[in-house]
Amino acid sequence: MKVFGIDESTTQSIKEEERVIAFMLNDELIGINIKNVTKITKKLDISPVPKTPEYIIGVMNLRGNIVPVVNLKKMLDLPKSDTIDQEYILIIDTEIGNIGLMIDKVVGAITIENEEILPAPINSIGIDTKYVIGVIITDQEEKEHSKRNLLILLDTDKLFNKKEIQENQE
Repeated sequence: MKVFGIDESTTQSIKEEERVIAFMLNDELIGINIKNVTKITKKLDISPVPKTPEYIIGVMNLRGNIVPVVNLKKMLDLPKSDTIDQEYILIIDTEIGNIGLMIDKVVGAITIENEEILPAPINSIGIDTKYVIGVIITDQEEKEHSKRNLLILLDTDKLFNKKEIQENQE
């Protein structure tokens, strides 16, 4: 069947894809939708801010804009690694403004198909599933570690939601 001169079999083969920025936190491969990422930078000078939640490291001046920097490991209750030095900051756009996330290592941009997204396994990935969109089995790190990895898709809208942050501060 033809729709607007296009064969229907052609339109069915178009898959919905998204691009994510993948990065490492300890041994976890995490992905954030590339639409939410505004910049990746090396660690800059961070000024501590008193009376903020423990997971907020401080603020940094990024080209004249003051950006809060979050220790994502603390926020997600992941164990601190003494051997990994966090040198990169991922700047993301959220409903409460730009936020910098301290990460261990940038893996790169990965294209995923929406049909590959699986529900997050409960209590097996170390991150509260309410902040996870889903997981994807990927062979991204196969050459380096000779194993397949789970790419955990983080829901930054839920993580940095005004209501959620107010509840955590109470």
